[in-house]
Amino acid sequence: MAPAGALPPALRGRPFTVAEAAALGVSRDALKGRGFRSPHRGVRVPAFLPDSLELRCRAAALVLPPGAVFAGRTALHLLGLPDRLHAPDVLAAPLQVVVAPPGTPPRIAGVVSGQSQWAGRAVAAPRTRLRVLAPAQLWCDLAPGLPLVDAVALGDAVRREGASAQGLAAAVHARRGEPGVVRLREVLALVRHPVDSPMETRTRLLVVGAGIPEPVCGRPVVVDGGWIATPDLSWPQVRVALEYDGGHHRRDARQWANDIRRRQLLEAHGWRVLVITAADVLRWPDQTAAMVAQVLRERGLAW
Repeated sequence: MAPAGALPPALRGRPFTVAEAAALGVSRDALKGRGFRSPHRGVRVPAFLPDSLELRCRAAALVLPPGAVFAGRTALHLLGLPDRLHAPDVLAAPLQVVVAPPGTPPRIAGVVSGQSQWAGRAVAAPRTRLRVLAPAQLWCDLAPGLPLVDAVALGDAVRREGASAQGLAAAVHARRGEPGVVRLREVLALVRHPVDSPMETRTRLLVVGAGIPEPVCGRPVVVDGGWIATPDLSWPQVRVALEYDGGHHRRDARQWANDIRRRQLLEAHGWRVLVITAADVLRWPDQTAAMVAQVLRERGLAW
């Protein structure tokens, strides 16, 4: 039995098939033992490689039929799109795969498969280049089963990654007559752009749900022809900005300094800047909405 480090360079650091190894002169006996994992029949993974979604998908791709693409939460994570809040670890679930009809869904250990007429609209996921369902179609698949806020946050993220408003609308229109299309239309009406994060989506829907007039997303503030800042959310008519402050802002000294400078510039030009955190949105939503409403009324916004 050869250690994984003794493999030919072409096989190190990735899943491979037994047939690939044999073609390079590695015997089946050399691939037995604790130096390798065998996630699928005829597939080996060097045991020193840490488990990850990408590694599992690369191993499964070696035995999937041509045209099969990753879908569901598997594709969601490969694309770097946001999962629902408090979702279980994606590694605790089987991989999700679809094939276009009339193809037969594969029966592979650790893989849940099905048919999808949208499988032909696959894209290569950034960095990994693994084939996944196109983001707009993935959103159409997942949004009807998600809580409303999570479904909108996913739609905002799909827009952020390059899908157009027309593209999302066309994807929803193509689902007419299918289960969940009414929910899709409801979610689509709430999708906005540009939105930088799921928590910004939650913040926006929190204030709108409280009956406050909807803020604009990511609109630059320009004074005398010069850019001052681009608040996450704002009510330009009364010069109120609402910024979501994620924990990463405080951990990055440069980001933190930029945030402070931006707020100072806005305030110097007559803006009121409100800064909220995850706790404000998730633990104290009613108090947060009331605070925002009070400031807006003080600044003269009526509704």
